[in-house]
Amino acid sequence: MSRYKTDNKQPRFRYSVLARCVAWANISVQVLFPLAVTFTPVMAARAQHAVQPRLSMENTTVTANNNVEKNVASLAANAGTFLSSQPDSDATRNFITGMATAKANQEIQEWLGKYGTARVKLNVDKNFSLIEDSSLEMLYPIYDTPTNMLFTQGAIHRTDDRTQSNIGFGWRHFSENDWMAGVNTFIDHDLSRSHTRIGVGAEYWRDYLKLSANGYIRASGWKKSPDVEDYQERPANGWDIRAEGYLPAWPQLGASLMYEQYYGDEVGLFGKDKRQKDPHAITAEVNYTPVPLLTLSARA
Repeated sequence: MSRYKTDNKQPRFRYSVLARCVAWANISVQVLFPLAVTFTPVMAARAQHAVQPRLSMENTTVTANNNVEKNVASLAANAGTFLSSQPDSDATRNFITGMATAKANQEIQEWLGKYGTARVKLNVDKNFSLIEDSSLEMLYPIYDTPTNMLFTQGAIHRTDDRTQSNIGFGWRHFSENDWMAGVNTFIDHDLSRSHTRIGVGAEYWRDYLKLSANGYIRASGWKKSPDVEDYQERPANGWDIRAEGYLPAWPQLGASLMYEQYYGDEVGLFGKDKRQKDPHAITAEVNYTPVPLLTLSARA
């Protein structure tokens, strides 16, 4: 309590000067010394195995000079807006954390993009610890021709206070008639609870339609449950079917449908407090994208 009382008694002018100094120092560091972070890509036991779209190596390269110029302009604009509001120390800390995280996401994705297709979403708290909905995914083509691609993909996710990963291999065939078909197999591992399962999937894509099916087989046994007292838990066997598409005449309107089925006496498909025998679920979603970067969706 005394620390907060002391902070409250300090003049606001001192916060303003501190905010300006720290913000401009942060900008200088980001411009002069771009972040270089190395990750070992590995993905989520509950992820949907949504393999990333095919991208050539040319599509993932980025011009460094253009990025530096854009970053300088963006950082300067954000700092100007922020400093004009005369922020306090907490706001300054959050601002710096947000800018550093955004920069790290960009640098990591561009670096990984030199080797394959990457998608990075790192969220951190004020202590720079990873928090919910953080993820890193990487697809690397082992063999790539105009009609066939053999690839490996790995990822790591932070969801529901659990860190989950997967890694696997897949093959895709690209037809001259604008369709793609493929198969894949993955090993999913829950790093927080040491659960493992094996996944096998198939997919079929057209210009306006995506179909996929996955089967899941547990590869680890019973372990003490941290969620329910005097219970043990293990991965549930199951499968799912997914469909996603849009109207060719109206591409702004899209829809998706998923059916999933799992097997066991007390399966927590709907949460630890709603355990059921052999549960299943149907999930439908409609989305509308009137302009790029803006999507409205409804799920049931």
